[in-house]
Amino acid sequence: MRKFILAIISLLFINSIMNAQNVYFTLANTAKFLKRNNTDTLKYPFVGGFQKPQFNKMDLDNDGQKDLVVFDGIGDKVFTYLWKNNSWVYEPSYEKFLPNISQWLKIIDFNCDGKDDLLTASGPAYVLNPGEYVKSNSIRYLQNISTTNNLKFKQRSNCLTYINSADFEDCLEFTPTDIGAIEDMDNDGDPDVVYMPSGSNYFDLYRNRRPKNNCDSINFGFGVNFWGHVGYKVNTHGFNFGLDAYYLGKGGKHVSNSFAVFDTDADGDKDLIYGDGFFNTLIFAKNGRESNSLLRDSFVTEDTIFPRNTYRPLDLSWPTPYFQDFDNDGITDLIITTNEPAAVKNTNHINLYKNTATSNNTAAKFQFVKENFLIDEMIDLGGNSKPVFVDIDNDDDQDLIVATQGNYSSTKNNFEQLYLYKNIGTKINPVFSLADTNFANIQADVRLPLTNVIPTFGDLNNDGKKDMILGWYNGYLNYYENTSTTSTINFTKRDSNYFNINAGTQIAPQLIDLNADGKLDLVIGKYNGTLAYYQNTGTVTEPSFNSTPTIDSLGKLSVRSRNESYGNAYPFVFDLDNDGIYEALIGSYSKSVVLYTDISANPAIKARRIANIFKDDANMAADSISQGVYTSVTIANIDADASPEVLIGNQRGGFKFYKSTILGKISLSTTNDLTEQTFEAKIYPNPAKNKLTIETDLLNEKAQVSIINILGATVINQAMARGTQSANIELINLNAGVYFVKIQTETGKQLVKRLVIE
Repeated sequence: MRKFILAIISLLFINSIMNAQNVYFTLANTAKFLKRNNTDTLKYPFVGGFQKPQFNKMDLDNDGQKDLVVFDGIGDKVFTYLWKNNSWVYEPSYEKFLPNISQWLKIIDFNCDGKDDLLTASGPAYVLNPGEYVKSNSIRYLQNISTTNNLKFKQRSNCLTYINSADFEDCLEFTPTDIGAIEDMDNDGDPDVVYMPSGSNYFDLYRNRRPKNNCDSINFGFGVNFWGHVGYKVNTHGFNFGLDAYYLGKGGKHVSNSFAVFDTDADGDKDLIYGDGFFNTLIFAKNGRESNSLLRDSFVTEDTIFPRNTYRPLDLSWPTPYFQDFDNDGITDLIITTNEPAAVKNTNHINLYKNTATSNNTAAKFQFVKENFLIDEMIDLGGNSKPVFVDIDNDDDQDLIVATQGNYSSTKNNFEQLYLYKNIGTKINPVFSLADTNFANIQADVRLPLTNVIPTFGDLNNDGKKDMILGWYNGYLNYYENTSTTSTINFTKRDSNYFNINAGTQIAPQLIDLNADGKLDLVIGKYNGTLAYYQNTGTVTEPSFNSTPTIDSLGKLSVRSRNESYGNAYPFVFDLDNDGIYEALIGSYSKSVVLYTDISANPAIKARRIANIFKDDANMAADSISQGVYTSVTIANIDADASPEVLIGNQRGGFKFYKSTILGKISLSTTNDLTEQTFEAKIYPNPAKNKLTIETDLLNEKAQVSIINILGATVINQAMARGTQSANIELINLNAGVYFVKIQTETGKQLVKRLVIE
């Protein structure tokens, strides 16, 4: 009876393991990457990169000290830094407490309760009540309702409203793609709103009119239609001053702008620091309010060299200023970066200026410190970085190849190059060093610049060296043969239209032996968010592919969001739990990285999605965490431990690095059949130890039995004569692990089953 009860308990336990989520990935900072000097190690290589960052401060850990919150409009991603030991320490564990932010972020104490609240762009996705109409160019207000040990926010409004001159209530406007000001403009203790309406060249002021004794009320009025009495001169990047009526400057209306207000000369009023999308310099406009007899904001002079008497970043497009105390010395400093989402300099583009004034009550003196604030301690290669782990030099450790737009000064975002990070450490303790920023010289001898490049590697000609297949924007595949010698790494382009395969625009190929026949097949991620499978029908030395896919929708999966017309699937197929069933981590345009299991060359099998797989710290529950847009993914066991690691790239140009935790079997599949059965066969015992028996119903055909390891290498071959219905195979020389048993007849019938050797 006791044995029977134990058996029942064991079955229940196994069933619970089979149906529980047994995989998750935890953000780590363990892989070492060297700085460009190849000496110092990056402190925080896996922040993820910045492209058009915005800077705010708030107390995240309730220690009374303002910390740093960086929001990047590319992918709407928030980053959190704590101030420790007089420096900024990246601490992503706080990011999970911040709600979804869209387009822009302002952090202020909106309801004067001593806690910083969040203001951001609104839209239909953030309605509070069903059927509610919300403008996309309004302001969403999220109140800070945190307790001592719990950072928490609650949406109070998806549309801050104001009363216009006709006593009509409407959403207060704030152009979502621009950067305006939410500041106390009239020094009455309440935040007001200033922005430049789209298609105009003047500023609107919305004045906060809430009662002094009711900070929780939301009561704005349309204050000034022509704030500051200036009009922007679109063609010459300057201002017309002293305007008392509606005015449109010569040359048309503005398209994009970003500005901040700050009392630069410490005279009690807010000056204007203005940037525009068509120019690369900031304008300082002095507010003459204190000298104006009416005590109203009125700009009187401008300085087109700001900041003066120090370095100015003339290589930035759409320069954008941010005023915060960035070194926590009590005095407000300055950052100048870009608000341009594309086709701009996107490396070394965060310029920090220290305010060397003695206090905020004296005129500011900004002194340039560096152009790579925060990004000097992370990997940030520019836009759209796509990594691939591969042992490129056959030294038995994992190197890293990255496709990226790189530095705008060299690529102008018009093409991509491959970067090589060599592992100069060991198989157990990897250390990555940037060795080549033009790996394989892929832009040589091309008719059109290669864009949206995706590399994959595998030994296609069985010479022991990994060749390269390159997918790119136009949907065709480029084949590069690995012609390296023992002393040099070299790739030679052999074909720019590999087997005439074209899976549509912006394809992402991966070489993988999906059907376990010992030959590398192709899985291609498509623009529409699905995967296509191309079976290799050639040999191990001469691959062959049909130009049309073997399976057009592998696993019947899609990573396209319902509200998007494209998905940009970027797959990496890998057997995470070593059970012989493939999983796939898939990057995407808007769904970040998703996990599917039961990836099979059998067209009848539908892949199963597993949700909530990422952690930003070990103490949190696994969740669906956004890494941004246009994510890409690669998997490898880079430190020779029990579990593989995951590296995720994104459009911002950086990476996220995750350690995997595999608690048990991931797939729910119980069958060992990896192909459609055209004849019957049994293999036993399974799991096996020293011997395997195969029984078939073949009577009139010869057959070949192959044992293939998880890497696709055939380790045993044994023939079955015509009329033979069983065979015994000795396994004593094989290591424990997962293998595939392939049975192929002389007429081409084939059956593949999984085998576990203990």
